[in-house]
Amino acid sequence: MTSSDPSNAAPPGNDHYDAVTRAAMPDDFVTRLFLLRHGAVEGMASREVRGQRDVCLSAHGHAQHAALVEWLRGRLLDSARPLRIVTSDLSRCAELAALLHRELGARRNMILVVDAQLREQHMGAWQGQTWEAINAREGTAINDYWDDYWNATPPGGESMATMAARVEAWWHSAQPDLRGSDVVLVTHAGVIRVLLAKWLGLPGDQSLRLAPPPATASVVAHSAAGFVLEGLGLGQALAAPAAAHAKLGATQTPLRIALSGSAGTGKTTLGRALAAELDLPFIEERMRLRLEAGLRLGAMTHEQLEALHRELWAEQSALEAACSDGFVADRSSLDYAAFRLQYGFFDEGLGTDAFFETAIAHAQTYSHILLFPHGALPLVVDGVRAPNPWLQLRFQLCVEGLLDRHVPHLHRVPATDAFDERIAWARRILKGPLSAD
Repeated sequence: MTSSDPSNAAPPGNDHYDAVTRAAMPDDFVTRLFLLRHGAVEGMASREVRGQRDVCLSAHGHAQHAALVEWLRGRLLDSARPLRIVTSDLSRCAELAALLHRELGARRNMILVVDAQLREQHMGAWQGQTWEAINAREGTAINDYWDDYWNATPPGGESMATMAARVEAWWHSAQPDLRGSDVVLVTHAGVIRVLLAKWLGLPGDQSLRLAPPPATASVVAHSAAGFVLEGLGLGQALAAPAAAHAKLGATQTPLRIALSGSAGTGKTTLGRALAAELDLPFIEERMRLRLEAGLRLGAMTHEQLEALHRELWAEQSALEAACSDGFVADRSSLDYAAFRLQYGFFDEGLGTDAFFETAIAHAQTYSHILLFPHGALPLVVDGVRAPNPWLQLRFQLCVEGLLDRHVPHLHRVPATDAFDERIAWARRILKGPLSAD
């Protein structure tokens, strides 16, 4: 699909940059690359392995795409440079590319290309299953996979290294035609990670450290001097549509729900269900994502762990801020404060006073904090959670004490292992029913 003849375009230049920056560039071309990750899909709340399965967008995903296109409009519509939109052929990406193409119809010299080389990593026999089911069935094999995720191959699938070679071959062949243009790549998290790692000179096995949220843009400038990352996970697409909250029938105030408690208490299971019913973004626990990606805490120094703790909270607080119409978060700010007590991050010079002051103030911004009870569910050894129940109890006592001391709007989840009872209780607390269906 093409627009007018690109041969009529003005010569590509670096007009996007100020005079000082342009003067420092060794060549007159700059390629602006917008790497778009598609929005939320059906089944995302169950943590299903998608890979190259062609799954449909959820209602929230469609709203995210509309918001992301609006964010891009002001950055792309008025430029005189050629515009190239290149998309994965999977529908969750192709639909976003088609919407962008329609909305920028006034833009000259625009070309849309669909390319299967921009598909996500093929996860073979694991596609369509949940990570929990794979963990339960394959035991330590899944840990072996995450220990060497760059080279390990899911049964019948491809390794991340193989996917990277596929994507890098695409870049090598496509680069001459993209030179000096505004380029929008509509693709998947894995593809974005391996491209950014290659462009920024990072080892491939470090690519999981680059984690753009769904329905956001990561922006890179490419010139003869090399690649510059201008932003990771930009855009305003994380917010859920405000109409979703009309189902509550009680208030139009955004629901900012935080889940608190030790590992294995059922936070993630209930949180995903609430987020799905409310059509709200679910903010994953940041540490769990890293552990599932192969991070080994035992290899880190005390200083590195403290820095990681700050990094994790910075990520969650940024995601919360982006979800202006509400969210369900798998941790509260006071959980992060409790982690500082748990791991002894209060040495002189670590700014503990300021951190606690910030965490306590932030806790007041949640509309609801749900505290999950310790011991109501069996602690499952899954290779992610710390299996020591006393370590978990110590954390639970820390976070309970902080919440009781500083949070007036605390709700204690019933000490039952019955999910139906917990979800019914949550509906009552949140002025349900949560769904009109």
